[in-house]
Amino acid sequence: MDLHNIETYLRPSSLEAVQDWKQGWAWLAGGTWLFSEPQPALNTLVDLEPLDWSAIEVREDYLAIGATCTFSQLLDYPWLPEWQATSAFKRAVSALAASFKVTHLATIGGNLCLALAVGVMAPLMVLLDAIYEIWSPSAPPRLIAAKDFQLGVQKTALQTGEVLRRVLIPQTSLYWSTSVQRFGIAATDPALSLVMAAHDSTSSQTRISLGACVAAPCLLEFSGFPIHEQVVAATRSLNWLQDARASAIYRQHITEVLIARALEELRK
Repeated sequence: MDLHNIETYLRPSSLEAVQDWKQGWAWLAGGTWLFSEPQPALNTLVDLEPLDWSAIEVREDYLAIGATCTFSQLLDYPWLPEWQATSAFKRAVSALAASFKVTHLATIGGNLCLALAVGVMAPLMVLLDAIYEIWSPSAPPRLIAAKDFQLGVQKTALQTGEVLRRVLIPQTSLYWSTSVQRFGIAATDPALSLVMAAHDSTSSQTRISLGACVAAPCLLEFSGFPIHEQVVAATRSLNWLQDARASAIYRQHITEVLIARALEELRK
């Protein structure tokens, strides 16, 4: 939709060109959410596209995914066969139940910074032990663990004027086998629960990341494959979401079912 209250549109050639960040300004990446509803609090959009950030870089110890990398770029990249965990990228995007337009315009950074409970990239990056690189026009870059970035529904650790620059995934995490499980009232409805699990056959460690059923991604870690009682004990104290679509008890039950399915898939 048109945003009639936007007065200024900036296309900086560098981050340093963006000075004196003001109230009512917002970074623009893919814009799939930004242009989906009125934004009465905004008056200026700062477009990230001219910065020409690389989408994907393979470094010595990390896989670097640029914040402006689109879902389609992530899916189309020729991943190494031994990086088993990259199969979770496709399954996570499928769990979003997004349209062709969204997958070709929406960005990884946008999905993370929007910080919706139903976001698919946040629990995946938590699962893969990722680190986020944060840039600011007026301060040095800083790093933050993915598990500490999303604080709640549409709440993140970003300070005024800061922008997510890239996601750094340890290459060691890419060798883990993964499972992505989703449950919603319908395939195209927002998920009521997302469960993403990973297992390392070398160390026998298991990670389980929860989304959609809690306000911010939650990571559970086990020294092997957990039994049902361990899962129940680990999730008992979680603050489950509750709304008109599902109660907290229902979300908890569904999540336990999805965890069992994920663990069964990882054992095969």
